[in-house]
Amino acid sequence: MAQSPLPATVPSATAGSAWQRFRDFVTSRWFVKSAFLAFFVYACVQLFRFAAWARGEGPFVARPEAPAGMLPVGHFTSFFAWVRGGGWDTVLPAGLVIIIGALAVSLLLRRGFCGWICPVGTVWEAFSSLGRTLLGGRNLRLPKWLDIVGRGFRFLLAALVVAFLFSVSIAEAVDFRSLPYMLIADLKTIGLMIEPIYILVILLAGAVSMLIGPIWCRYACPVGGMYAAVAVASPCSVRRNAETCIQCGRCAKSCHAFCEPDTTITVRDTECDGCMECVKACPVEGCLEAKALGRVRIAPWVWPVLVVGLWLAIYGVALLTGNWNSSVGPEQFKAIINSGILEQSSMPQQ
Repeated sequence: MAQSPLPATVPSATAGSAWQRFRDFVTSRWFVKSAFLAFFVYACVQLFRFAAWARGEGPFVARPEAPAGMLPVGHFTSFFAWVRGGGWDTVLPAGLVIIIGALAVSLLLRRGFCGWICPVGTVWEAFSSLGRTLLGGRNLRLPKWLDIVGRGFRFLLAALVVAFLFSVSIAEAVDFRSLPYMLIADLKTIGLMIEPIYILVILLAGAVSMLIGPIWCRYACPVGGMYAAVAVASPCSVRRNAETCIQCGRCAKSCHAFCEPDTTITVRDTECDGCMECVKACPVEGCLEAKALGRVRIAPWVWPVLVVGLWLAIYGVALLTGNWNSSVGPEQFKAIINSGILEQSSMPQQ
């Protein structure tokens, strides 16, 4: 009797299953978000070590550029100066690159920056996720009218910020880049955020986020409002096949942003950040899928690969072309850190 070939196929099937588990783990939302948050925390620690060196309190550590992302409004000033012909920011170019990257990812992949990369958003979402666990699976939802008012407030803030940035002359925006304060603004901002009073505010806002979801991201972040507005034009979105949908409601229940994929054909809600949880939750094969231009299917694990890949590609091009690192040397940063500007309570005039 011929030996059954079944045992010979088991190892390859097991290997395939192991690879899929590994693939799904490293492309899961929380793994990706946690990795970016961990990197950002590391960069902030390095920034404080650099400041310690500047004060003569430790060994030299190269100044990281990534914390510049904590100054979005300042760098949006530089961004609008650039698009209006004011030239590239060579003083703190990383902030400009981060904004370009966030806009590109949001435009192409549905607020992918907010959903997969933003470290601040990760903190608020962590509070929200803890709340969902304690509340039995979902945060409490505000009355629809109040939710609309809150979300409208965020877009109003975004519109006011954009209007202000356009009102600033190119000359003033270019001069703003050269303010000595800008060179240590990231250090000052992060330093303020670890002060006891700010930690208390964060904890209070976190407690509210545990109940109703990330309040900063959904109702108050003007930068998120800009990215949400840009994302409306995204060629990629989640689409539902109404003919195969069994109306189980799992997709809506899994959505942390309170989108309702089960009530529409194409999810165009401004709160959709492409988390892919609804696609993963759908029990019907091919019923709910992410698609580009309404046709090309994007597998749930491919979506974060595209988000992170685009983000790293923009960073890589900036780094290789010399448009990521500041043109200001360590000694000049050292002089500004020791000038007393860092200890002042408000931004000094030029």
